[in-house]
Amino acid sequence: MGYGYNPIVGKNWRYNPEKTFKISRSKIELYFNCPTCFYKDAKLGLRKPPMPGWAINSAVDALLKKEMDICRAKDRPHGIFIENGLDIKPFKHDDIEKWQNAFTGIQYKDTEHNFLLYGGVDDIMVDKDGKLVVIDFKATAKAADILSSANVYNNGESYKRQLEIYSWLLQKNGFEVSTKGYLMYYNGEASRPHLGKQMHFRRTLVPFELNTSWISPMISEMYACLQRDKMPKYNDSNCEDCLYLKTIATI
Repeated sequence: MGYGYNPIVGKNWRYNPEKTFKISRSKIELYFNCPTCFYKDAKLGLRKPPMPGWAINSAVDALLKKEMDICRAKDRPHGIFIENGLDIKPFKHDDIEKWQNAFTGIQYKDTEHNFLLYGGVDDIMVDKDGKLVVIDFKATAKAADILSSANVYNNGESYKRQLEIYSWLLQKNGFEVSTKGYLMYYNGEASRPHLGKQMHFRRTLVPFELNTSWISPMISEMYACLQRDKMPKYNDSNCEDCLYLKTIATI
């Protein structure tokens, strides 16, 4: 975290009804999990301490994007889709690098609430019917194979929402999007006799059936939350952060 960390963000980063407010994919997820934590972040400017970086995951992401770009240039599917019998290949678009950038991402201006909603996607494929297919890269190290959502923590519900938000943003930009989304899992092999100079992975594809109907109503709820003059009560029954803060105050 370092000594330069400041939990209170400047007023330019807090909600101001007079200005367009940027809401990232992660902030939508924050509200989904806890409106109180969302209010503290977006309205009061009190941000949580940052999570540590995941260097191996970042390296896998970077290498996979290089592989996808090679497939995109050759207009062919990536090997993992061929292995799974899927006729989908990387989508070619002038804004693909912008969409993959965490600070710009796929953007949609919600004029009703004066929000700029955005999210940086790992990659986007296109199927034989011309529909876009959202993909997210994941890296881990588990003994068991990761073949379905049942093999992912909490049935992959948070990852499913992640795919749905990207799909929703693409829909809002006028694209036809498939109801199928995928996690590309690269699972580190810890069962080998030694490491050597290379880390070996098993790669699998985890499909999800996506439903974006919950997102627009939630955006309206987020707007209503930001109009409040007081922070919502601690959500100590469902949020570990709220439970911790309430317990500390009691002590």
